[in-house]
Amino acid sequence: MNQLHDATPRRAFLTNSVKGSLALGVGLSTLASLLQSFTFKEEENGLLVQGAGAITTEAQFRAAVAPLSQMSLMSSQVATTQATNKYAKQFAGFELAEMTGMMSILKDMGTTPPPMDAKSQAMLDQLKAAKGAAFDKAYIAAQIQTHQQLNTLTSGYLASAAPSTSNMMEKHGRHIATLASVAIKEHIAITQQIASVLGS
Repeated sequence: MNQLHDATPRRAFLTNSVKGSLALGVGLSTLASLLQSFTFKEEENGLLVQGAGAITTEAQFRAAVAPLSQMSLMSSQVATTQATNKYAKQFAGFELAEMTGMMSILKDMGTTPPPMDAKSQAMLDQLKAAKGAAFDKAYIAAQIQTHQQLNTLTSGYLASAAPSTSNMMEKHGRHIATLASVAIKEHIAITQQIASVLGS
């Protein structure tokens, strides 16, 4: 598990780079089903996003990742005090710092996450209700699924047609997505390692 510690400097660098580019017993199956059912809506563009197929602009990308980023931030905030496994707690600290930075970037770009819906609130409540090893497993399971969804959204956006070279907002969106994509993939690998340590 030394790899978890070795990844720390790179994660801090990636977090700063993203910001710089623009300026269980209890609840495991329920958490999984709730995460699978997330839907994101961008009212301004009339866009309903499920997966990544419709994401072609930086505004759509921001609208899609904002609710997931907010949920990851809130669950990690809980995990920094409630996690009992040292690796789960360490990851929660990294994720909280990174998502705080991401939410600041999104806000600067004009994106505010929508109010938490009933499914998201239920997922957070399920997580808060878990204790000890059950909490650690639920938190890491939620993080794996959240990052897999973020990976799908980010990969889909980056695979869409490149914007005009004169459209700086679109270019900045792709810069953020490119840097975020590296961190997302790293986080998937790390959380899967932690999950293997925690066991079933």
